[in-house]
Amino acid sequence: MKPVIIVNFKTYERATGRKAFVLARKIAEIANATKTNWIVCPQHVDLFMARYLEIPVFAQHVDACEPGRNTGFVTPYSLKINGVKGSLVNHSEHRIPFKEIDNVVELLKKYKLKSVVCANSVREAARIAKKIKPDYVAVEPPGLIGTGISVSKAQPDVVEKSAKAVKKYGVKFLCGAGISNGEDVRMAVKLGADGVLVASAIANSKTPTKVIKNFANGAVLA
Repeated sequence: MKPVIIVNFKTYERATGRKAFVLARKIAEIANATKTNWIVCPQHVDLFMARYLEIPVFAQHVDACEPGRNTGFVTPYSLKINGVKGSLVNHSEHRIPFKEIDNVVELLKKYKLKSVVCANSVREAARIAKKIKPDYVAVEPPGLIGTGISVSKAQPDVVEKSAKAVKKYGVKFLCGAGISNGEDVRMAVKLGADGVLVASAIANSKTPTKVIKNFANGAVLA
């Protein structure tokens, strides 16, 4: 199976509102043409696109709560009924306590939604995989996020160790931080990853079509 490419739109202006929908449709079009696997993670206000896309849409964050008196929170149930297929959890820009990660993942499982839990080290990744068993664990060394320097090139040992630590518990592993092009995808897979988590390289690109095709090519060659 080809590696998955998860695109976190964050709150980039180029990936907000109508621009987010246009970007997501472009990704879906190229995904279909190249037979590659993509997931997009827009802001919560743009999750409506889940109803119109042929590729999965994940939330950037979700809270450990059920429907009820929870003003300002986002429930897994609300994602489910709006066609969203899963969520990022514990991203480096939105970290939460370990117990809360566990609670969130359990609720996502309850509603048959996928979980992508982020970790900032091999040790944290192994603990999450062993104790919580989400669908994916994505390792993102904080110092490389947004730098354009991929962890697969700067710290290949971290990728290899993380892949082994996570996969031994039957959890899929994603490589994050600084993923910039298709070659980074290919290298990450070579080091043991099941895919990558990317953000600015695509979500903040001035030439998104060119970049998306480059990533897709890397996934095909991986």
